[in-house]
Amino acid sequence: MDQRHLMVSLAALVAVVLVSLSIHGIIDGWSWLPSVVFTAVAVLTAMAGVRSLHWPPVLIAGVGLLALGGVLIWQFFRDQSFLGIVPRFEARDRLAFLLGNAEATVASQLAPVVPGDGIVFITCATIGLIAWLIDTVAITCRMPATSGMPLLAALSIPAVIIPDSIGLPAFTAAAAGYIFLLGSAQWRESVDGQGQGVHSTVGYSARAASIGAAALSLTLVLPALIPGFTAGTFPQGARLQMWAAASGLDPSVTLGNSLREPDGFGRITYATTADEPLYLRLTTLEDFSGKRWQPDQRVDSRRSGIREMGKNAGLPVRGENLTTTWIDTRSFTSPWLLAPYAPMSITGLNGRWTWDPRTLTVLSATGETAGRQRYEVTSSVPELSRELLAGVRPVEEDEIGAEFRSLPEDLPPVVRETAVNLTSDLTNPYSKAMAIQNYLRGGDFTYSLQAPVEGNYDGTGLGVIGRFLNVKAGYCVQFAGTMAVMARLAGIPSRVAVGYAPGAPTGNTVSAGGEELAEFAVDSRDAHAWPELYFRGAGWVRFEPTPSRGVVPDYAQPLANPPGATVEDELGSEGLPVPDTRTGPAPAQGSSGGSTQGTPAQFWLDRTVTTAVVSVLLLLASAPFLIRIIRAGGRKRRFRSSNPRQAASLAWAETSESAVDHGYPPNPAETPRAYTSRLIYQARFKAQATESLTRLRHAYEIQMYSAAANGHPAPGQATPTWTDVQEVKKALRGSNTLPARLRASLLPRSLRRRY
Repeated sequence: MDQRHLMVSLAALVAVVLVSLSIHGIIDGWSWLPSVVFTAVAVLTAMAGVRSLHWPPVLIAGVGLLALGGVLIWQFFRDQSFLGIVPRFEARDRLAFLLGNAEATVASQLAPVVPGDGIVFITCATIGLIAWLIDTVAITCRMPATSGMPLLAALSIPAVIIPDSIGLPAFTAAAAGYIFLLGSAQWRESVDGQGQGVHSTVGYSARAASIGAAALSLTLVLPALIPGFTAGTFPQGARLQMWAAASGLDPSVTLGNSLREPDGFGRITYATTADEPLYLRLTTLEDFSGKRWQPDQRVDSRRSGIREMGKNAGLPVRGENLTTTWIDTRSFTSPWLLAPYAPMSITGLNGRWTWDPRTLTVLSATGETAGRQRYEVTSSVPELSRELLAGVRPVEEDEIGAEFRSLPEDLPPVVRETAVNLTSDLTNPYSKAMAIQNYLRGGDFTYSLQAPVEGNYDGTGLGVIGRFLNVKAGYCVQFAGTMAVMARLAGIPSRVAVGYAPGAPTGNTVSAGGEELAEFAVDSRDAHAWPELYFRGAGWVRFEPTPSRGVVPDYAQPLANPPGATVEDELGSEGLPVPDTRTGPAPAQGSSGGSTQGTPAQFWLDRTVTTAVVSVLLLLASAPFLIRIIRAGGRKRRFRSSNPRQAASLAWAETSESAVDHGYPPNPAETPRAYTSRLIYQARFKAQATESLTRLRHAYEIQMYSAAANGHPAPGQATPTWTDVQEVKKALRGSNTLPARLRASLLPRSLRRRY
């Protein structure tokens, strides 16, 4: 019996692994496969192991779930767990990080996505749960055909995500695994416990394989022969669009999750004729009145014709100021198009795109995305200098739209007070802008990805800016938004641009425009927000108030750097210490957001979580003992309320199971009389235990063999009591050593097999 169950367990593992191969179309490469296979092996091996011990089905299922949790902890929460198996309090943050990572990847990338920790964790958990379901349904419940439902569920995920579905190889592999599982289950059922039916096994297996192969062949051949069958989900066809267009970068500038992504996602490469790498702008934000800033699409005023958008916008451009940039969006996807500012012409795009004359942002007209696009952008690079901007006069009210100047009345007092203190003595717009930028880049402020999370001001909104000015620690969202708002208070029109910092060179070159150009790459770790301020005659001018991010333009560098300030920040994260982000990034040094680790509240929560986990593990470990105690208690209650016929059966069942627990199982051919005689001899029963066991055996024999007496004891025969059962159990305990008694209590053999 055990060997046949093991064969079906092996077939279940093969089926799970084969269906997992279809995930290759969703996740890039094969680095994720060992983790998935290890998870499935751990779950199915644990269930097969306890099944070989003849444990009850409920315990087998429980052990499978426990094994799934354990293997996930070992792979993804080892550093946040005690001995690698008992999660500590920090595992909660790690779990939130992994789920956030997976969510960001799903929302921002086209398949196949980068195999980040979050995606691999979700994949392992899903496949492990499917393996548990298949084992439970096919082996425990003996319904192998129904086990195809979990396999179908696993296959449906890539089928609805991957363009043109999963394809013939993946579908064939999954179907072959299912057929193998059905054949193994049929082999198990066709052979009985005495080894009979061996010849029929070959016939059943051959017929099962033949039917399965024929069905699979029809599935593969019919779509090619019958018109109209190429648009289905299996094995190939159009993708089922279950989600709206995803965004590779949240244009509402809640960039914290993207910046905290350790591996990066949404990779983009570009090459440019410019003298230095460029900022790639996605969209802009002008309305600072809400709790969450979002771009205004301005659908009514958008224009078509992105090939000549700069000319139609009336930009004053000379030929020598033009640069050309070739962009490959790769796995990045968004309805907004990335482009250096200010774009004059965009060619090579698929789909319909529109542009906004006020912001020169490009947006899909039909909900398409920028994913898998290669296009060319001709942009204007204005010639700006400190002297030019210093001579610019303040902007007239009717020169720029009110949306770039307005602010709500309920500004946090600290925002208005800070802006007044910085700019009240200045009249020149450029001097005011530099005063705000130098203040934010000064030594009082610290760039930190963690402080906003710990301080509960991660994101946008004027309340966030007020909190940021008090804490003086945050990331680009807070720095850019704060400068834009304070610039408006100082009379300078402003907006916040969202996109990517210049990134880093890949070391490759790209043949474009008849020359070899250096290639640069950006991903989610380069996600950035920066302010753009409007100056008369110069247009929108970029500033960089965020320390440790991006590049400060020459015209915006201070004349004298305050102590600790950085004139020009390195690109991306090159040259910067990279913290261990397996549990999320560490707080920046000097951050006032400080960690709460070690506080009494967290210590109490840590102990509570650890205690709860240990309690659950102890409960699972003691489950056999508890089940045995509950079973004995139930028999005792029914014994006292039953008629003599039922009472004799209950008492004998409890007595015989207790004997099995202590190592005295009955032989299949042994009568109750022969069994009691052997038990009295082997367990060295004394007189009182012998008398109790004899009464229990006699009552049971009357029930089983004396139809004339209707199961009632003969006249003069003493009726057994539950005290007799307890006396026999006491004698059994006394016949064994302490280790044997502990084994009988904690791992009762009677739960593994029914005698």
